Amino acid sequence: MTLDIEEIKLSEKLQKMYKEFLIYVEQENVEFERTESKKLELQLKEKIQWLKRYLVHLEKGGKRIQAGADYWAQHQNHKLIIEYGEDEQGNIDQEILFLWCETCSDIVSSHIKKSDGNREFEKIKNHLGHEISPVREVQNNKKICLTCNHCMDNPLILCNEMSEWFNEI
Repeated sequence: MTLDIEEIKLSEKLQKMYKEFLIYVEQENVEFERTESKKLELQLKEKIQWLKRYLVHLEKGGKRIQAGADYWAQHQNHKLIIEYGEDEQGNIDQEILFLWCETCSDIVSSHIKKSDGNREFEKIKNHLGHEISPVREVQNNKKICLTCNHCMDNPLILCNEMSEWFNEI
């Protein structure tokens, strides 16, 4: 069994960071509206719980989470939206698209136009500003699809298979 020490260290660091921020939010909630503070606390607790489960998986010799379907699956039942990304100076960059989770205030995936043969970019760009849902296929529980809640005729955007170990986490 080979442990992914680099990913374990990163996960531990993220977990510590989220825990410290959670403590800050709980103690300093006067700076936030109470409802916003509670929402942020729940977001942080969810992230910490996810990282705990992922860390246990890694410590057992498990593989790293893969970009795409594994990240989509983490955000099932969350409100996602497609937005333009920003460059290093914070300016809107129309050649970068983010799948943004409004529930977690987190980037789920990013897509760059410059990538050769990046059909995903064009498929996603057609749904800019739309609310997106990650939905598991009924027939194949390992397959997850991004569907657009605004498009009635053709709501399917992308589908991909999650890592085999994903359900273990």
